[in-house]
Amino acid sequence: MTQTLLITLTAILSGYTGVASLPFSEYMKVEEVEPVAKISQTEKTEILWLARVIFSETKREDEMRLIGWVVKNRVEAEYRGATYEEVALSSYQFSGLNPKDAQYHININIGYESENKKWTKALEVADEVYFADDTERPFSKDVKHFYSPVSVSKTPSWAEEGVLNKTIPSTDTLAPRFAFYSGVK
Repeated sequence: MTQTLLITLTAILSGYTGVASLPFSEYMKVEEVEPVAKISQTEKTEILWLARVIFSETKREDEMRLIGWVVKNRVEAEYRGATYEEVALSSYQFSGLNPKDAQYHININIGYESENKKWTKALEVADEVYFADDTERPFSKDVKHFYSPVSVSKTPSWAEEGVLNKTIPSTDTLAPRFAFYSGVK
């Protein structure tokens, strides 16, 4: 039935006016197509906030994923908020979302309609991390903190009580670009 309907609609839309009916099922195979999963407005909002955190912290794809996982770990643990928006807006947690940051107004207001290539990548990574399975975690669920040693003058006090789990090396300085920590209270 579905095959016949698809063929009939195709014929009508293409302007086919012939009278003959061909036994299409013998000559054509119409594949069943899975419907595209729709995401809710809540999920769209959560992905948007995750992308804003990611974009505010880095423009490099490999770093974007790791930052995304830190934020996801925080949301799942309800550390500094139970939603991506709450975590993103928690005071003094993400430098680019701090009202004193020079890029704050860009980072806080950027949306789905923006055509910036790095922003588009941040959205893709946010979507990927948001829907990712636990088996894709790059580090444990306890990794909820990071900072950029190349961007700060001294190690934050919270890092001294934590366990360094991963660093992303810098290509032009001795200090890592990012350091990721677990065990921070």
